[in-house]
Amino acid sequence: MILTGEVGTGKTLLLRRLLAGLPQRYETALILSPNLTPQELLPAILHDLGLTPAIEPNTGIGMDRLLRQLNDHLAELADQGRRLVVVIDEAQNLPLESMEQLRLLSNFESDTNKLIQIILVGQPELRERLNRNELRQLRQRIAVVEQLQPLATEEIILYVDTRLSWAGGTRLEISRPALTLLQRYSQGIPRLINKAFSRALLIAYSQQSLTITHAILQESIASLDEADFPWENKLPTLIPDPQPLTSGLL
Repeated sequence: MILTGEVGTGKTLLLRRLLAGLPQRYETALILSPNLTPQELLPAILHDLGLTPAIEPNTGIGMDRLLRQLNDHLAELADQGRRLVVVIDEAQNLPLESMEQLRLLSNFESDTNKLIQIILVGQPELRERLNRNELRQLRQRIAVVEQLQPLATEEIILYVDTRLSWAGGTRLEISRPALTLLQRYSQGIPRLINKAFSRALLIAYSQQSLTITHAILQESIASLDEADFPWENKLPTLIPDPQPLTSGLL
């Protein structure tokens, strides 16, 4: 399975929710530092499973021995009616040799079932890498490909509304011009929404305002270091609307 999305769209958060909600019939291994060679990847998976990698006493890491160790563990899980899920975050950084190693791991299966499920999560560059000719065998084994999209305008309203609700902000409003500005600045990227709105809350608090106005949000964005986000040069001019937006708590 492949999940891609731009930086800040919430891929890692989704992984945490996934791993927290999996039934007991799944065992998981989560790899967060994927810039690993095949000789490093297999021990990392075994370590995350709580296993001590089988290292040859004289020659160091023996790939055949590590593969046998993992296969034996998968067989034990299968006897218990369980299955292993290996999740690799930031998978666009995996060396090509390690991606080929993952293809070999996907061969672990019984007569009736696959013994391992591999989930690769990364930025859009991951899809570009998988399109390389030398990875065509791995590409043929991918069953599900999904892309995490930025939030639409109406989703931004619900997103901010929900976060304020969880934080107890039951009396706050955001004006329609401020919402438009938030959409223009963030382009629907949740991390940028969090960044701008958190600063806006501080400014609103200092002004004792229960409404996040266009001026407050503009001051918030201006106070951030946005050298990498020339958003104002490529987006249309804002048309002010003095009416506050009320949706849910807003």
